[in-house]
Amino acid sequence: MLVSILILAVLLLLNAVLAMAELAVMTSRHSRLAQAARRGDKGAIAALTLAREPTRFLSTVQVGITIIGIFAGAFGENSLSSHVAGLLRQVEFLAPAADWLSLILVVLAITYASLVFGELVPKRIALARPELVSRLISRPLAVLSKITALPVRVLSISTDAILAVLRIPQPSQHDVSEDDVKSLLSRAAATGVFDPREHELMQRLFRVRELKARDLMVPRGDVVWIEDSWSMREVRVLVGTSPYSHYPVCRGGMDQVRGVVHIKDLISYGLLEDSSFDPAAVAHAPLYVPDASPALKLLEAFQDRKAHVALVVDEHGAVEGLISLNDVLRSLVGDFARLGEEEPPRIVARDDGSLLADASLPMHEFVLELGVPEEAAARVSSSTVGGLVIELLDRVPDTGDSVVWQGLRLEVVDMDRHRVDQVLVTRLAPTPEKKAEGLGGDAAI
Repeated sequence: MLVSILILAVLLLLNAVLAMAELAVMTSRHSRLAQAARRGDKGAIAALTLAREPTRFLSTVQVGITIIGIFAGAFGENSLSSHVAGLLRQVEFLAPAADWLSLILVVLAITYASLVFGELVPKRIALARPELVSRLISRPLAVLSKITALPVRVLSISTDAILAVLRIPQPSQHDVSEDDVKSLLSRAAATGVFDPREHELMQRLFRVRELKARDLMVPRGDVVWIEDSWSMREVRVLVGTSPYSHYPVCRGGMDQVRGVVHIKDLISYGLLEDSSFDPAAVAHAPLYVPDASPALKLLEAFQDRKAHVALVVDEHGAVEGLISLNDVLRSLVGDFARLGEEEPPRIVARDDGSLLADASLPMHEFVLELGVPEEAAARVSSSTVGGLVIELLDRVPDTGDSVVWQGLRLEVVDMDRHRVDQVLVTRLAPTPEKKAEGLGGDAAI
């Protein structure tokens, strides 16, 4: 009986090694294994090789675990049941049922030992130290993989054939979605790997990937430009009352842009003097970008052209607005004040809990500030808060008009002619219907 128990213990140990290896190799950080492999660690090299062929590796492990399980059950029943039955027959009232009682006891004991010592404990060890376990176990598993290559191949072909008959597509083993990366970053932030500011920066990077030039630009109507016929005095007054460093030089309006001028060029040309002046003479050829250009592509364009501003044009070539390098950087790192001045906040919290928002606030910043689900934000086409109000109302609003969207009441409190200037944002308490439904859709005005 002792020999039988020892044989079962060896089988459980082999099962534990396979279970531990399966979880360790699949959860190990490949970057750490690669680092160890570069140092010449043969175990890390073997682990990386197994991880690159997950189908073959998992099939090898499954073949081994299945064979061990079948052999342990059959061996335990044949060898231990008779010994246990003999012990039970020594008890007078158990003697009549000794055979089937011994079978039940042996099955329960083997099942318990297999689950605890063959699966649960090894897998907990693998989760605790996946890279170490992988490096220690992978070399023997590589040998086992070669030994079982033929049966594994047969099993793989059979599995693929059955899936083909069932018309179930095989998922790619190497696809990593954006949601996977976001989830990993959130877990890293929760465990202290990243501080909150670093995590926020990474979240902003994912949001900026979805933004276009039209989402970040200064609209055409808000662009401050210089008329090419102005005198030096007129230019000096404009520059002295504006906080910008670059100005388009136009003839009659934004439809005829002759160039873009930097304030330092104006100073070099004699901005502080009352001399004759031709703004177009010091202007540089403007950089034009499509309104659908991705925000991160704009960084490349600015770098390639060594420019700090660009004119945004639509599909017909008409100028829609102006975008600067600072606009793109601000979408990544948030608002920052210009040198020597304090940037006024674009969202102001009021004593009653409501928020007063600048209507030109980009939607991606508004969504981030208010915690609106990204799915809801993706359903609107507007790039600013003011545009959102107009889109929801489906008309140019008047002062006092309001609309409800995603549990927020958006009320127009100030208009600049036909443009929304200020929006009051109030959070609404969820109605019983909304609570029952979970996330509701947009409410009517």
